[in-house]
Amino acid sequence: MSKKKTPPPPPVRHTVASKPTTPSPSPTPAESSFFDNIWLLAAILVAASIAVYFQSLSNGFLIFDDDKAIKYNEIIKNPTFRGLFASTNLGMYAPMTWLGYALVYAIAGESASAFHTFSLVLHTGCVLGVFGLLNLLQSRREVSFFVALLFAVHPIQMEAVCWIAGQSALTFSFFYVLGLIAYVKWQQNERPVFYALTLLMFVCSILAKSAAVTFPLLLLAFDWYRNGSLSVKNLIAKAPFFALSAALGLYTLSTREAEGHDLVVTTKALSLFDRFLMVCHSLLFYPAKLLAPLSLSIYYPMEKNGGSWSFDYYAAPLVVGVLAWLAWKYGRNIREIGLSALWYLLPLAVMLPYVTVGTLEMRSGRYVYLSSIGFFLLVVWLAQKLQPAIRRGILTAAALIFGLLAVQHGRVWNNEVTVFQNCVDKYPDAVLCNCNLAYGQLLKYDYENSIKHYTKTLWLDSTYVEAYNGRGQAYFMLKRYEEAYSDFDNAIKAGIVTPRLFLNRGKCHVILNRPADALPDLARSLELEPRNPETYYFKGIAESQTGNPDQALAEYSKALELQPNYTDVLANRALLFANQKRYDAAIADYTTVLKANPNIAMAWNNRAAAYLSLGQYDKALADANRALEIQPNYAIAFRTRASIFRGMGQMDKAMADMNRSLELQSGRQ
Repeated sequence: MSKKKTPPPPPVRHTVASKPTTPSPSPTPAESSFFDNIWLLAAILVAASIAVYFQSLSNGFLIFDDDKAIKYNEIIKNPTFRGLFASTNLGMYAPMTWLGYALVYAIAGESASAFHTFSLVLHTGCVLGVFGLLNLLQSRREVSFFVALLFAVHPIQMEAVCWIAGQSALTFSFFYVLGLIAYVKWQQNERPVFYALTLLMFVCSILAKSAAVTFPLLLLAFDWYRNGSLSVKNLIAKAPFFALSAALGLYTLSTREAEGHDLVVTTKALSLFDRFLMVCHSLLFYPAKLLAPLSLSIYYPMEKNGGSWSFDYYAAPLVVGVLAWLAWKYGRNIREIGLSALWYLLPLAVMLPYVTVGTLEMRSGRYVYLSSIGFFLLVVWLAQKLQPAIRRGILTAAALIFGLLAVQHGRVWNNEVTVFQNCVDKYPDAVLCNCNLAYGQLLKYDYENSIKHYTKTLWLDSTYVEAYNGRGQAYFMLKRYEEAYSDFDNAIKAGIVTPRLFLNRGKCHVILNRPADALPDLARSLELEPRNPETYYFKGIAESQTGNPDQALAEYSKALELQPNYTDVLANRALLFANQKRYDAAIADYTTVLKANPNIAMAWNNRAAAYLSLGQYDKALADANRALEIQPNYAIAFRTRASIFRGMGQMDKAMADMNRSLELQSGRQ
């Protein structure tokens, strides 16, 4: 008899680590069933995301790019294919982000709550995407769950989720993660449909935010993680991705420069060596914030003191070098470490402060939104060395602490005042934060505090000349016209050219009884913005004060062409008509004013005077009585009614009203 052959052993499942790893103790049945229930884990992730960010749904729009992205963005209000895909906003080409805005606007209009809800939906989608991706990428569902959970609830994500103008970070990340899922599926079976889906998701991602240019690099990292090396086939498969990255990346640079955001590498204050220090410091800054999310802010200053950096900047290259060596040493053999490091570094690479792009936002919480996945992946993978009960307790506690800190930090994002007050509290000498806090307070009618922070802005940096304009507006609203004029004048002399600024300086001249000086400013404002009815209104006042009533009437008429029910203009034009004895025209204007606002005592009195001049005593008396009903101690109305009674022959009543008028004018009651 021939000897029966022994059957071959079953194939060994692929493991990415080249060295055997020490297995964790076997989980108990209860633990096993918990992590085996994928739907329960997904439900927990959704619930955690909603619990942490639910408060954001009641927030409004921030007057810090939200206004430009939503309130004044006609592209999303009247969307067309050409408008969405052939234009830019804020200097960025992001049609998929604008498409999301347009969808929300079509459903809910200009509802801040709807836009915040959409942000929460996108974030929750990213969380579930990360969970699904990691389940495909490796076999330990516990790892997938805790990475997704930490990613979901970490307070540094608040900026991306709670700032509507930062929604591009969520949109591009959502498609980025979907693209990675499709790519892992393609790695597993090489079906063309998954390669096509990968490419499609990448296109959607890069059209949402140009930061997605790093996608093909992370695909190569996934190839290395799976195979332990890169092949020519891997590189060829990425050719379309790299071509799109190059094209869209260069186009974004051009649109940013066209918007006026010049790419500045070196300046008198910052050399190439400075940039090197800033990049190294930022590479360490984000992990520090991810581990200990304290002092979070919309803005993180990177400034020298006395021409030198603090010690931690000079030490940063050494620390980065040591960490890079450790990642290289251990990451080559323990690919979990290598992939985690690459997943952190690659998406962040284009967000580092190599250049200044017309803004001081060289660091931002939303910049690390996608990279944080790699950081949390490393943390959770390293935690697998611990006993199950210990590591799960630590990771659960971390998620709870992060979630509580996130809820607390979420209150900061309620409005522009709370956002920048938090920034000033953390960084009192941050010029950008003081200036934006002052602007937010100006919009909230908190003029005294607005002046305080504009003044501090100018004390910190006298070249921050836009603060003059803002402070001038606050002074103007407090009727401190000389101080307002001085600030508007300083802003103009500093080279700021806006129609509103020239209008404001012109208004100060008018109010301070300098109409001849006002006219050049108002004319300049109209050159810059010829369709502002307020400018025509003040120009009409100035022309009237300089003895040009006919030109004043022409200016008022232009204002009314642009805004037919402009009551201040109608009231002023009516006065000019009355002075020219065109009483019917004056009455017509006053009638329009009173239809718009029947509680203006002066308009009733002035129309009464016009009726009196035409001898229409009954109408005049009715209007004078109405003026006194609204304002019982209106001295001028008593005098007008005295004249009406005199014309009607009722001398006793005329004398009584005249005496009452004199009493009020002399201050006697």
